[in-house]
Amino acid sequence: MFFLSIPQAWHLVGTWSEQLPNETNLIGMSQLELMMTLHSIFVPLVLVIFTYFFIKLSKEEKKKMKV
Repeated sequence: MFFLSIPQAWHLVGTWSEQLPNETNLIGMSQLELMMTLHSIFVPLVLVIFTYFFIKLSKEEKKKMKV
């Protein structure tokens, strides 16, 4: 019922809408920090997936060569 009140809670002084970061992005990171975080998550993930498929394909090739 708190969010159905008038005035709405998100417009009151001192709530989260008054405390936005300077760049007005809601995650609180600069562009460089965001890109570094995303790269540190996705680059290792892509490398692991690539390695998995490379090993899988190389094992299949070895099986084909033995037969």
